[in-house]
Amino acid sequence: MVTLPDEQDAQEQCNCSIVALAIQQSEQDRLTDAVREHGDWDLRFVTSEKQALLEVAKEPPALMLVDMQDLHKQGINFVDTMRRKHPLVPVVLLTHRDDEPIYQALRHGAVNYIPWKSIENGLCEVAESVLMASEVRKCRYRLLSFLDQQEQHFNLGNDTSLVPALISLLQETILGIGICDQAESIRVNMALEEAMLNAIYHGNLEVSSKLRNDPERGDEPYRELIEQRRKQAPFRERRVTVRATISKNEARFVVTDQGPGFDPGSLPDPTDPDNIELASGRGLLLIRTFMDEVAHNTKGNEITMVKKRQQPK
Repeated sequence: MVTLPDEQDAQEQCNCSIVALAIQQSEQDRLTDAVREHGDWDLRFVTSEKQALLEVAKEPPALMLVDMQDLHKQGINFVDTMRRKHPLVPVVLLTHRDDEPIYQALRHGAVNYIPWKSIENGLCEVAESVLMASEVRKCRYRLLSFLDQQEQHFNLGNDTSLVPALISLLQETILGIGICDQAESIRVNMALEEAMLNAIYHGNLEVSSKLRNDPERGDEPYRELIEQRRKQAPFRERRVTVRATISKNEARFVVTDQGPGFDPGSLPDPTDPDNIELASGRGLLLIRTFMDEVAHNTKGNEITMVKKRQQPK
């Protein structure tokens, strides 16, 4: 059974402050501009791991940003320390190069990463996703702790606004039944979100992630095509099915779209440093890192993800 967060733990997820570690002066302005539209976000900069841990202990932020360029391999130790000492504070990596140990840092507790080249749009998108995943209604945990097994089937359209609500519902169940702790559930949420959005965008709407790399317009062509196909046949009639079977021992999630599918063998290896910056590899990297088992069907329009019960340390 998962231990319920106390009042101090709950407070860690109620503010909108961000602590950024090892950010060079020249790039602090870019971060400040990236969060400017969110007037309720408080951005604090720290220069050392020691100072970061003191800041978190004094006033836990909603999010911790870690620049991997300055910390590099030492950053993995810091991520691991954060997960052990402050498991309810999500850590997001800021990356510069493909030789940084992103995969290892994700394995040690980071929940996501953002390349500096896309920080202006990427920070708010990832931060909002992480913060939403962190907000769990603890009042339902006691009831869910008595649950032996639950099966849920959802038949969704292409409305992405329903994805966070569905993930929040599944998160409450895996926490209450005791599959993992709250820190690990955030990582499961990131994987589920990637799988569901992939099913909508790349499966049902058949929009390629390659459109996000336009040198002049950024991801604007990608977004425009998504909005067009939401209204066009046959794309608008397609559905996404999400099946969740959650028991005391594991949580099994199956996400199926009605698109033409693809060859799973053609996917780039997301753990290969050469593929880290690929838009098509980022989601799969998060899914494979955060889930214990991942498999695609032969057609390539269905992904099965399994999270095993977390063993006490």
